[in-house]
Amino acid sequence: MGFFKMLRTPLACAALAAATPYALAAPPAPNPCAASHKGLFYLNDFSYLSKPDYDGNCLGDSLKQLSIADGMFGTLDVGGQFRERYHHEVGMGQSQGAGRFEDTTTNFWLTRLRTYANWQATENVRVFAEGIYADTSTDNGLYTPRPIDVNRGDFLNLFIDAGLTDSLTLRVGRQELLFGAERLISPLDWANTRRTFEGARLLYADGDWTGDAFYTHYVPVDFNNLDEADYQQTFYGCYGTYSGFEAFTVDAYYIGYDNENEGPANGNQDFSIHTVGMRVNGALTENWLFDMEGGPQFGRQSGLGLDHKAMFATCGIGRKLGDVLPWSPTAWLYYDYASGNNLGGSFNRFNQLFPLAHKYFGFIDAVQRSNVEAPNVLITASPTPKCTLLLWYWHFMANQDTDIIPAIGGTPTQSLASKDYGDELDLIAKFGIGPRSSILVGYSHLWRGSKILETTDADFLYSEYTLNF
Repeated sequence: MGFFKMLRTPLACAALAAATPYALAAPPAPNPCAASHKGLFYLNDFSYLSKPDYDGNCLGDSLKQLSIADGMFGTLDVGGQFRERYHHEVGMGQSQGAGRFEDTTTNFWLTRLRTYANWQATENVRVFAEGIYADTSTDNGLYTPRPIDVNRGDFLNLFIDAGLTDSLTLRVGRQELLFGAERLISPLDWANTRRTFEGARLLYADGDWTGDAFYTHYVPVDFNNLDEADYQQTFYGCYGTYSGFEAFTVDAYYIGYDNENEGPANGNQDFSIHTVGMRVNGALTENWLFDMEGGPQFGRQSGLGLDHKAMFATCGIGRKLGDVLPWSPTAWLYYDYASGNNLGGSFNRFNQLFPLAHKYFGFIDAVQRSNVEAPNVLITASPTPKCTLLLWYWHFMANQDTDIIPAIGGTPTQSLASKDYGDELDLIAKFGIGPRSSILVGYSHLWRGSKILETTDADFLYSEYTLNF
């Protein structure tokens, strides 16, 4: 496998299997430029532009595969993304010092611009740079921006790739990380700022095998200054994927996270924890799907003077219903588990690491993958090729009633004698405007359980416009 092809190879499968549109005739071939921009922009694929049968002209195509000095210095891709999102939040805090599930109402806008340049200098060397500007309105001063809302000019990616062999690449510099279903490691695209790291990686891809070994430091956002890596937070590990089975894919990984800071964060700091896990997902039959992931987490909590012993697990089974229902729906039944702290022994609350937390445990972001058990039902459908619908219903329970369920920013006051955290309904409709633009509308409601001691349920209404170029 050549070096350039290896850069385009995803390291793992997506979180959910996509429903195949049900039709009597074969659908028309999709516009290749609609799928050119990936979850990580350094994996973008513009190879369709060099195919003689491509006669399209999508926004930004003229800035891709630009020849530098008649090809003497390789090619250059330039582009980016503009995103605008509106939030109407009730009972979600961030207003005049009030917290979650208190009587608050806020309305605000989030604006984000990402731009990138990909210089393929030679077959074996490339330089990639990506910047971001993210800001928010403040609802006439009533809304207090979250830490993930604002970053007024910085680098998300700034690295060099060097091909060591046809199957092995060394990457050095600032870089976003994304593995598997993003349950543990993600750039967190929902955030207005995104998440990044700084360090070195070895990427391997050969046939059905891909692998990644990384040693990095977390880069926290300094919203008015250039971000700098926090060398007290070391994040490292290895992640491998085998896709040679006909109907399913296997991921296996080890992740280490050392935080030598002192003070509260996810309940504590000054820890060294290690997570070992496996994910298996794919198809049982033509219509039946499955997704399983989990593993133990162990280490030390030096700040607490305790050993760390925890675990997590996810088990899901899905059914494509396009053979019996219109709109090509797919239904999933999941059960998610992450251990909580059982008083009187080791520290048992699972640390969710750096996930795409917004995608799992409800879009109101009131639950982390920590001290939680959550049966949930997910249904997706496509009424038209340009419209997708999502319905997700969650029931949240504490794994240990004597421990809290941490929220993503602003954990509410909780009873230590109840497991019933509540129920949440999430609805999304996404509409394609063009090959590289879309509008998304969403609504979520969380009904409080007896574990939440505050007095207001939460509502979340939002809309989002995205344009890639």
